[in-house]
Amino acid sequence: MILQLVKPQERYLSSVRQAVAEYKNAPSEYEIHAVSKMIKAADDNFATYFINTENESLGVNLKPGYVAHTVYWLIEGDKYIGTFDLRHNLTPYLENIGGHIAYQIRPSAQRKGYAVNGLKLCFEYARERRIERVLITCNEHNIGSYGVMRKLMLEMGGTEISPFTEDGVANRRVWINTQKK
Repeated sequence: MILQLVKPQERYLSSVRQAVAEYKNAPSEYEIHAVSKMIKAADDNFATYFINTENESLGVNLKPGYVAHTVYWLIEGDKYIGTFDLRHNLTPYLENIGGHIAYQIRPSAQRKGYAVNGLKLCFEYARERRIERVLITCNEHNIGSYGVMRKLMLEMGGTEISPFTEDGVANRRVWINTQKK
């Protein structure tokens, strides 16, 4: 099957609802905001979720301190695999915690290479926005994400910068080129 990143669409809701059940049964301490919003939408109303994600992509009705960002769903066939959230620019806070891209793979699809492949697809959208390198961050204890970041940094080119520590927890930070050099 071919992987693709798409903006959230109603046609994938059956699979998304299955993934939401997985997320609820196996909660992650590293859950990203885009997945939290999707879980809430499954309990409430996806129509509002679709409107909000589109508005946030356009920079409309953003909370103070937030930047425009586009939510993408990683899809294989008709199956939802994960969520990728591409921030269009960085604030000083995002330079330390958050970076350009946040992502989360549904529990049943983890450790199968989807994060690496999804990020590569997300890099295409970053390049369209003239983002030549992206900053990706993760909690020092999130070994899986750190492995993904390092793998892409070595493959695509990039640099790891010193961790940012807040409340005694270090956040690893890696700049990755969006196009192989």
